[in-house]
Amino acid sequence: MAHLGRHAIVIGASMGGLLAARALADHYDEVTVLERDTLPEAHEPRKGVPQGRHAHGLLARGREVLDQLFPSLSEEMVAQGAVYGDVVDEVLWFNHAVYLLNAPSALLGLLVSRPMLEDGVRRRLQQLANVRLLEHSDALEPVFDRVGSRVTGLRVQAQRDSGGVETISADLVVDASGRGSHSPAWLDALGYAKPREEGVQVRIGYMTRLYRRRPEHLPGKQAVVMAGCRPGWRFGVILAQEDDRWIVTLGGYLGDRPPADEAGYIEFARSLPKPEIFEVIKHADSPTPPAPYQHSANLRQH
Repeated sequence: MAHLGRHAIVIGASMGGLLAARALADHYDEVTVLERDTLPEAHEPRKGVPQGRHAHGLLARGREVLDQLFPSLSEEMVAQGAVYGDVVDEVLWFNHAVYLLNAPSALLGLLVSRPMLEDGVRRRLQQLANVRLLEHSDALEPVFDRVGSRVTGLRVQAQRDSGGVETISADLVVDASGRGSHSPAWLDALGYAKPREEGVQVRIGYMTRLYRRRPEHLPGKQAVVMAGCRPGWRFGVILAQEDDRWIVTLGGYLGDRPPADEAGYIEFARSLPKPEIFEVIKHADSPTPPAPYQHSANLRQH
């Protein structure tokens, strides 16, 4: 592996940040990951991952890459209750009014909740001797060398200290803080042009509920994905997860979203063009309240 420098900093300890840190650990003497949140000890959603309560599945290539970075990670997840699945044969894909053909394949995905997957990746990353993870740490601004025209570190404030600010030197700073990134403002303050932006109004809204999984549900299948379904471009997903449960996410675009009450939610599932999701949840037990999510637009910064 090529040695690229002494120290790299990654802002944000969600999946993007954790995987960035793992890649950098092969090339830098030390990697520091900064995270604003308190990181949970158990497989629990956290504030900094707004979609952590909603449906997630790990497709085949993503699972393969994670196993390359963290050998045997998939087996560890399965031992904790995650579910292997052939994403061609054991998933019903209903897209734009047609079922995709089911057939055995070598494309093995992993059905696992986002908190459990993130926790597994984070624990494996922290086993690397040259990686440290700092919770409750706010990235204030980059340190910039105007003579050399490069970033040389980061000013950081620990939330639980008395307000002291620390400057951490680094050869590379990676911003993986997500939608709330301050990088455009930092670049502007340093005199660089703001990146060109593209926005797409989607007004997406969805609601997620957990249900207890029983053997008679979806015989031979572990998931159903319905997309591009009229009226209103509705969609629905049901995925097997750890702890013998289903996670069900129902939603739509342009303001069409499911209601939060149980009867309305089930009726929304009935409105989908195929009955598989409705047939599972109409009499299933839901141990948790529904989790809503709304988002008005996607923004790409070039």
